[in-house]
Amino acid sequence: MQVQKVIERLGYSAQEAKIYLATLALGEAHSSDIAIRAKLPRTSAQAIIETLHRDGLLNFYVERRYKYWVAEHPERLLARMQQRENAMREMLPALDTLRRQAIRSIGRRSMHKQDIGFFRILAEGASQPILIANEEAAIEYVNTAWEKQFGYTLEEVQGKNPRLLQSGRTDAAEHDRLWSALEKGALFQSSEIIDKHKDGTDVTIRTTIFPVDHNGARYYVQILEAIGTDGQVDTLRDRSLRAAIA
Repeated sequence: MQVQKVIERLGYSAQEAKIYLATLALGEAHSSDIAIRAKLPRTSAQAIIETLHRDGLLNFYVERRYKYWVAEHPERLLARMQQRENAMREMLPALDTLRRQAIRSIGRRSMHKQDIGFFRILAEGASQPILIANEEAAIEYVNTAWEKQFGYTLEEVQGKNPRLLQSGRTDAAEHDRLWSALEKGALFQSSEIIDKHKDGTDVTIRTTIFPVDHNGARYYVQILEAIGTDGQVDTLRDRSLRAAIA
């Protein structure tokens, strides 16, 4: 299996994998040299380099006012994957507990209302924006944090496809990876995605989406992390949510 494909399976885009491998092969280099090695436009390469730097895969030093980029040891890739896997493993028991509590509390209502009640309990205790869509990719529920993030109310988006948030500035391959993972019933974790607020401004996020089979129906739960102007992921969250979802 090609090395680039392995890196992509760890949650990175094809272009991100190319930039990392190019930097690794060069040892140390200017961003322009990395772009040439990766066969990418310089502006695109520079943006990806900065993203990989924030993710801990690239570092740099400055000498005589020139910035030289260096790839971190490949073991950092494995460490990132292990961190994501551990976070998901910690989340699953808590999700199952919430599901059981919701079913008991809702009683004999309709199956659909049971599902939405369960998701409401899960989502409204969270400080991160959370969106739940059904199997047809129609929005069933968004929590208060999501409404604040994007400017829409639940009533405005319920029943609509989440594509209404697309800015057109995210690589189409990222959306292809998303549906490829979800169709296999697998977890999807994105790199940087640019969506749009109700007022048209950009919202830069990272997203985790996973399918949940509940009462014979499939739902998709999306947990968002906003990325600030300084490039850092906003990790503000309740302690209870840290234990249940993070």
